[in-house]
Amino acid sequence: MKASIKDKILLLLGGVFLFILIGLLFYDVTRKGIFSKEIGLNIAVIGDSEVNVLLLRPEEGVVEWIKLPNNIKTKIYNSDARYPIISLWNYGVSEKNPFEILEKSLGQSMGIIIAKTIKLNDGSLIETVLGKLYQLSLITDLSIRDRILIRNFLADAINSKKILEYSVPEMAFDRVIDPDGKEFLEFNQLVNLWTKNKFVIEAILNENADISINNVSGVAGKGNILANQLESTGMHVIELKADANEQIEGQGCLFNTQKNFKTTEIVLNDLLKCTKIPAPSFVENKEGISVWIK
Repeated sequence: MKASIKDKILLLLGGVFLFILIGLLFYDVTRKGIFSKEIGLNIAVIGDSEVNVLLLRPEEGVVEWIKLPNNIKTKIYNSDARYPIISLWNYGVSEKNPFEILEKSLGQSMGIIIAKTIKLNDGSLIETVLGKLYQLSLITDLSIRDRILIRNFLADAINSKKILEYSVPEMAFDRVIDPDGKEFLEFNQLVNLWTKNKFVIEAILNENADISINNVSGVAGKGNILANQLESTGMHVIELKADANEQIEGQGCLFNTQKNFKTTEIVLNDLLKCTKIPAPSFVENKEGISVWIK
């Protein structure tokens, strides 16, 4: 009798576990993806000993594999600490937020928008990315829908040998010696000149929206960082200010536009996690897009 009750309990627990597993899988399959042929994606690829950036632009048929030196140190986006880029993932794990910390820290340092991450444990070749995309065990914040679409595009690009491989030019780095005498690299302002040519989204250029950025966060430099990221996509930043008189509700990146800039809004919303808000009372009828960092 006791054995029978125990078997029923185990069966019930197994059923609950299976139900939860199916629910999680269903959520992953059906959740909104962000990959599209018009916009593409910039993806950080983390290997066991290196970090690369995978640039996908399906509309232009472009796939670029950008290799980063291993001895780069970069600022953590929400602190003054600096870590080697190869350590960003482990630092993020320790903070229980590896994807956001890696994507924002590396993206802001390079002046580009890194929207997603793929973590590999056995090397970081583009062929390895292709082979792993269908594996459920892959460590990534890409949805299953996006993984399928990306793999199809990537497979075609590899088969037709349309992969462009780059290294970031030396002029984009400063060489720094730390207190123990070890040399490392840091991105400098020249990296923004390079990214503007490499990371453009053609649909953004076609919309030609004028962007005004107001940094009301009280943290110096945030507006300039966002401006570099937006300009790397092809957006036209015409104003950068820190006007504390413009008081709005909400936190983070907020924007308003009174015209239809479909692709630009998708980039702001889906890739940068900015929130669209109604026009504040102090905003008159403007032709472009107003962005606030709060």
